[in-house]
Amino acid sequence: MLARDGWPTYVFAFHDGEEIGPILLSRIVVNCVTSIRSCLNFNEGGTLQLSSFVRRIEILRRCRRIVSVWPNAAVLVLAAISASPNAASSQSALPVVRASTGWAYAVASHPTNPRGAVVLMPGFGGPFGDFSDFSSAHSARPALADSLASDGIALIMIAPPAGVLFGGRSHIRQLEETIVEALRAFSDRALPLAIGGFSAGGTDAVLLAERCGAGACTMPHTVKAVFEVDAPLDWYRLWDNAVLVLANAPPRANVAEARLSRAAIEARIGRQPTRTSRAYLAASPLASRARDGGNARALAGIAVRAYTEPDIDWWITNRSADYYGMNSLDAAALVRHLLLLGNAQAQLITTSGKGFRADGTRHPHSWSIVDQSDLARWIALQIAK
Repeated sequence: MLARDGWPTYVFAFHDGEEIGPILLSRIVVNCVTSIRSCLNFNEGGTLQLSSFVRRIEILRRCRRIVSVWPNAAVLVLAAISASPNAASSQSALPVVRASTGWAYAVASHPTNPRGAVVLMPGFGGPFGDFSDFSSAHSARPALADSLASDGIALIMIAPPAGVLFGGRSHIRQLEETIVEALRAFSDRALPLAIGGFSAGGTDAVLLAERCGAGACTMPHTVKAVFEVDAPLDWYRLWDNAVLVLANAPPRANVAEARLSRAAIEARIGRQPTRTSRAYLAASPLASRARDGGNARALAGIAVRAYTEPDIDWWITNRSADYYGMNSLDAAALVRHLLLLGNAQAQLITTSGKGFRADGTRHPHSWSIVDQSDLARWIALQIAK
């Protein structure tokens, strides 16, 4: 928690026991740094040259608040101003670009004349590095990128502005616009797409696929497949479980995450939703108790993969949670509804003992449950159709 007399208190957010507040705060600083650096010119030798003085002052004024609350941010800002762009680029093998929408993207691979593209999104507050092959300290991109590139398929990673969880329709429109902007950087053709993500990134992927499946997308690219990795999809289920956790506060439960999820969902579907609430049925990616799955019915003609590792013993021991608190329920419900709707391309992929975080910590809610080579083959097959 950050505090200063006469200023609002800033409380760091936690996601599944991990403190992600510093990540979100650093992103805010990075935004300031990026804006500052855009107002500075460097010659080929990396020597600073002044540009628009007025513009620099305006950006510094905007960054003043975060620097005042978090003094260490000033160090980052000064470092950004003093460092040459050549030095900065040499430290990052995978440059991150700030799109005009405010979203961020990184191109992990873009073969010449790609025949398709994959959009990959991290979980809430997670960096693109979460997808890296952490078995290699020198890998700056997902192993998925190389497998796809060999099939002529590009891979871009996209993340929303810091602090945004479970956005509404404008959020998904911005995602669509960011995809168009990112792909335009290396291809001027309309490409078949596969979109997917981990956790909340998977939620956004499903929402966009539903938007396109319903005929509401305006981008020239066509979504052929969507995959989600242990994403929360039924927002009533997630809200109801968060309410239970906050009311009972069982030992080892992630109360902070429950509070965050409840607030984010209530911003979308109201403070007292029911399974038949109009706002819930209109906004949630999945209505598991509805006859047709709610918005999931728009995926009836799109290839779908839902990944999950339903390790109930881990959840009971480490989070005091039962099946109702696991995203596995949503993955199973999504695929069940799609199969009933006649979508023979819907697959539920369950794993056992594969979930580990980058530091080796056991956790079934992890990107590592995905067999990336197998996923690449599936994507290539769908894009070729």
